[in-house]
Amino acid sequence: MRLSRLVLVLPILLGAGAPAWAAPGDAIGSAVTVVNLVTAKLEQDQRELATGDDVRQQELIEVSTDGRSELMLRDKTKLALGPGSRLLLDQFVYDPDISGGAIVLDLVRGTFRFITGIAAKPAYVIRTPTASITVRGTIFDVYVEVDGITWLLLIEGAIEVCTEDGKCQLHDEPGKLIRVTSGEVGKPVKWASLSDKDDVPFDSAFPFVIDSPGVDPDPIFTRDDIVLGTFPDKPRPHDDEAKPDDDDNGGKKADEGKREKKAKSHKKRSKRAKRKRHRKSDQAGKILKGINIGIGIGIGGGFGGGKKHHGGGRHGGGGYK
Repeated sequence: MRLSRLVLVLPILLGAGAPAWAAPGDAIGSAVTVVNLVTAKLEQDQRELATGDDVRQQELIEVSTDGRSELMLRDKTKLALGPGSRLLLDQFVYDPDISGGAIVLDLVRGTFRFITGIAAKPAYVIRTPTASITVRGTIFDVYVEVDGITWLLLIEGAIEVCTEDGKCQLHDEPGKLIRVTSGEVGKPVKWASLSDKDDVPFDSAFPFVIDSPGVDPDPIFTRDDIVLGTFPDKPRPHDDEAKPDDDDNGGKKADEGKREKKAKSHKKRSKRAKRKRHRKSDQAGKILKGINIGIGIGIGGGFGGGKKHHGGGRHGGGGYK
C-alpha cells in the first residue's frame, strides 16, 4: 500500500522573488558516482546516467542489479543507492536564503543511505511503501523489500517513523534497527535481538555498512558492531553539533585533569614531608644545642680556673666555693 501523497508548501515569499520551486524536469542535483547501469526516467523519456550528470525532479532513478550510484542534491543532501534500488525524486523546494522548504523522496525498493543536507530539518520527508520518515540531522540506512516492508538502521541523529494510519515511533538509538509494516512500527532493537532477521541477509540489506559510500567515507559502525551488537546500549550522542573529535578532546581533558590532580596531590605530600623534615631538624637542633650546653657547663665546671679550690687533692672531699 502506498502512502498518500504529501504536499508541503512554503509559506514565505520574498517580494518579487519566489522560493526555489523545481518543476518536473528541472535539475535538482547531480550524480557523483555511477557504477554499471543506472537510468533516469521522466514520463516516457529515459536516459542512462553518467558521473556528473544532472538529476531532475520527478525522475525515477533505477540501479541495475550489479550497479550502484551516489547522488548529491542542491541542498547538499547525499544519497547512496545500492544494487537493484529504485528512487523517485518526488519534490524539491529549497532556497538557501529562506527558511522552510520541501524535499520529498520516495524510496520505492532496494537499499539506500541518506545523509541530511543543509535545508531546515522539517523540510525532509522520506517515504517508503509502508513508512513516512522525518529527520533531525541524520544518517540512516533503509532497506525496502519487494513487498514494501521497510527496515531502518540508524547511524547518527534521530528519525521519526510513521505508518499511513498514524502510528509513529521515535528512533534515536544509533546502531539499532526498526521494522515497519503497513500497520506497525517496531521499537528500536539490536540486530541480534530480531526474531526474523534470518529472513533478511544483512550484507545485501545494508551494503553501506560493509562498504562505506564515497559520500560518507568515515564509518561510525562496523559490521560486527551492528550484527554482534558490540556497541554500548547508550552510545555517545552523534549529531551536527557533536563531532567525533569532541570525545577525543574530552578524553584528553579528562587525562590532563587526572594528571593535574595527581601532581597536586604529589606536591601536597612533598610539602608535608618537607615540613616534617624541618620539624625533625629543629628538634634535633634543640637536642644538640642542649647537649652542647651541658658539655660546656661540664667542661667549664670541671677544668676551669674559677673560684679557689679547697680540699685534699683529687680524692679529697672538698668542693667549690
